[in-house]
Amino acid sequence: METYLITVSKYLFIALMLFYTWECFSALRSKNPIKQAGIYQRQNGVIFLVYIIGMAMVFMFEKDVPQINVIILAGAQLCFLIIVLGVFPVIYTNINKAILSNMCMLLTIGFIILARLDYQGSITQFIIVAVVSLLSLIVPYMMQKEDFLKKLTWVYCFVGAALLLIVLAMGVISRGAKLSMEIGGFTFQPSEFVKILFVFFMAGFLAKSTEFKHVVISAILAAVFVGLLVLSTDLGSALIFFMTYLFMLYVATKRAGYLLLGFGGMSVASVIAYFLFSHVQTRVEAWQDPWSIIDGKGYQITQSLFALANGGFTGTGLYQGQPTDIPVVKKDFVFSAIGEEFGGIFAMLLILVCLSCFIAFLISAMKQLSLFNRLICVGLGIQYAVQVILTVGGAIKMIPSTGVTLPLISYGGSSILSTLFVFAIIQGLAIVGTNNEELHMGKKYEDDSSTQKAKKRRKKIEQTQELPKL
Repeated sequence: METYLITVSKYLFIALMLFYTWECFSALRSKNPIKQAGIYQRQNGVIFLVYIIGMAMVFMFEKDVPQINVIILAGAQLCFLIIVLGVFPVIYTNINKAILSNMCMLLTIGFIILARLDYQGSITQFIIVAVVSLLSLIVPYMMQKEDFLKKLTWVYCFVGAALLLIVLAMGVISRGAKLSMEIGGFTFQPSEFVKILFVFFMAGFLAKSTEFKHVVISAILAAVFVGLLVLSTDLGSALIFFMTYLFMLYVATKRAGYLLLGFGGMSVASVIAYFLFSHVQTRVEAWQDPWSIIDGKGYQITQSLFALANGGFTGTGLYQGQPTDIPVVKKDFVFSAIGEEFGGIFAMLLILVCLSCFIAFLISAMKQLSLFNRLICVGLGIQYAVQVILTVGGAIKMIPSTGVTLPLISYGGSSILSTLFVFAIIQGLAIVGTNNEELHMGKKYEDDSSTQKAKKRRKKIEQTQELPKL
């Protein structure tokens, strides 16, 4: 009976995810609000079905936790999903439902896989998600205060640089890098929040001017942030910051030469980093030939590849694989755990859902009238996309492992907190963009109406007086 349920559940996961992903891109293509509303309703239904099936499997196969605890957690998380999907659109009527649905789907997958990998950790993660989601309700409102936010440009710079300096001086070393701070028994990673501050700073700075002199200054300031991360040997975050600045600069200036120059500089910097940092050499060596050092430096990546191979296209089913054999699986290599137990097809569909999130971010950027708002959308979108690429690429041995998490899915308080705020910021700007569209359409309608009235008035005058026609 258990074997039958496992088989049915894993194919249901794939079918539901396939349908959800198809609807993601259908919603992006559609311009009909009524059709889009139907798509989002169906997506919400899929989210609840995926969650219920997943937690039913946790209820059946999680042996280390009382079943009543699983029921309580499942009930709390279901209430959370109902509130987010049902109440948030009521509070903000112009909320971007494509981004909202995708956020909830990614959180749902995270809830399930973390309950399977580390049940107690999943409870902690859920508490953070619930609290931060409620706090983030004010963020879309704040994003409508563009003039106020632009005035804080240098505040973002100084606060962000100060946090990175504190980490450099007092940070806790983890896997060869100074990533986190420990205060009162709580550990947090400041670079996750500095990423947001960096985007706001660069958006405000580049929105003022894109003259060559101003661009040079922006490059120097960006180099300060990246340099502090490099000194802390947090090279994964340094790469994210660099790519974010590069594409924000391109959007602000529309000059492809800056992109070419930036990629050239990144290539040189990568070579220098390889020779300067031993842990970078370790990761590159493990990436090039992990099989020759499978008992040492290559253990993590080989276990990841074994997990993906074991899962195949359709997966082993929840609790039927061995993802816990992968070191740091719930953080850096959660994609491998998903690939093993949900299957390669499900994992590829997950990447497409992340892609649809990125496209929705860019669509929100195109709706912005101000360069400041547009650069924020682009910067946060690039950060999200690069982080997904680094995490997935490291898990499948496409690139060396960088130690970054999969947004909204991996375990990590700082990561999930900052990502939820990123989605809230994009939602705020999406609302601003939608309001701009409605205002434009309203003005156009008024202009059209005025034109029709003027034509009727002119015709009436011509009928009563002999006036030359225009």
